[in-house]
Amino acid sequence: MSRDVELLADRALVGLDDDEANELRALGRDDDESYDLAAAAIDLATLSIQPMPAGLAERVIAARAPVSMKIPTTLAGWSMPQIAKQAPEKRRRRMAPWLAAAATAAIVIVGLSWWLLRATPSLSDDRADLLAGGATRIDWKATPEASTTTGDVVWSASAQRGYMRFVGLTPNDPAKTQYQLWIFDKTRDQAFPVDGGVFDVTSTGEVIVPIAAKLHVDDATLFAVTVERPGGVVVSKREHVVVMAARS
Repeated sequence: MSRDVELLADRALVGLDDDEANELRALGRDDDESYDLAAAAIDLATLSIQPMPAGLAERVIAARAPVSMKIPTTLAGWSMPQIAKQAPEKRRRRMAPWLAAAATAAIVIVGLSWWLLRATPSLSDDRADLLAGGATRIDWKATPEASTTTGDVVWSASAQRGYMRFVGLTPNDPAKTQYQLWIFDKTRDQAFPVDGGVFDVTSTGEVIVPIAAKLHVDDATLFAVTVERPGGVVVSKREHVVVMAARS
């Protein structure tokens, strides 16, 4: 175990004297509170709760005091490191290896979460990447069912991925209806377009929806969005077509 980790664990479990505190400061780790917080969490989780005296319990019930939400008076005003230091010394010593592991795991989890958030592109960014890679973009043509709707569809045949973008499309109630995309493939029977997935719209502002084609699309010539029952349908009657985008 490195010296800085040893000092951090000791500070959380038994405290440091002035020389040790100065040493930790010289190592540049004195502002690391992860071990203190881990110790506090472990100690609070194993805190022994004594039963309430019968007489006091009766008075509490009579007064209907919400004691379940109160902080024990013995903990009021304490910082997390102070709480951790109240554990018996023997138990703190036994906890040292676990504390180091818990603190390290917490740091790794936080770091990994931050990395994943930074590494995962937004729908807008991924859509832009598809366009930069040569994907086809076609503007929607609104129908009387959605006369004020604008936007476009972006589709990459090579990646078999794409996005729909809408502005002004009426939000739906998922319990009653859902929107469903249909992709007409030149190589398939036009009576049976490829299901592009069902989706919901919650805003009349800009909405970007990933395309979830159920089958491989060789040559997309037309995209159409219909209103269907919840969960979508296998074959649409095309009674309520809201927007279409045809490749020229």
